[in-house]
Amino acid sequence: MAVKFLYYFVFLFIGIAVFLVYQKPYNIEQSKSNKNKPNIEVVDMTNYSLTQQGINHVVKATKVLRFSSYDEFYNIDAVRKSEDNLLEKMEADKGTLVKDDLKFSGNVHYKNSNNVKFSSQQVAYNLKTKVFKSDTNFILEDNRSITYGTSMVYKTIEGKIYANNIKSKIEVKEK
Repeated sequence: MAVKFLYYFVFLFIGIAVFLVYQKPYNIEQSKSNKNKPNIEVVDMTNYSLTQQGINHVVKATKVLRFSSYDEFYNIDAVRKSEDNLLEKMEADKGTLVKDDLKFSGNVHYKNSNNVKFSSQQVAYNLKTKVFKSDTNFILEDNRSITYGTSMVYKTIEGKIYANNIKSKIEVKEK
């Protein structure tokens, strides 16, 4: 009796194996429209970054879209308190975060409590290397000068700015 079950089982196994060998594999294709749809969508987002000293960052956006490989932010308004109690404010129409690269575009404005102002149409910031750069026309202002240029790189760790085609208006008080 057990031997008959073994024979039936072996024949059934061989039959299924032959069927699967000659079966055409299934192809599941994702439509291209699904690849451009976000996984998460948030409207009127406010993000608070907390440390032991209190609130460190406040970032607001009217819309945030999270895709599988990047994030998009719209109408960004970010305020940050630096380690030396300097308040910094950054605004932009759109932002994109891909891994460690943060890119802002459209009416990008930066201002800090030392009256340093920066404006451009496009900037990029690497979160690891802490390099801030703009490949478009920019305006950099402080209490004494206004500087216009076509591109710049600001290495924040070194505190050095490298700019191209600059024109500067410097106000010097007479002695």
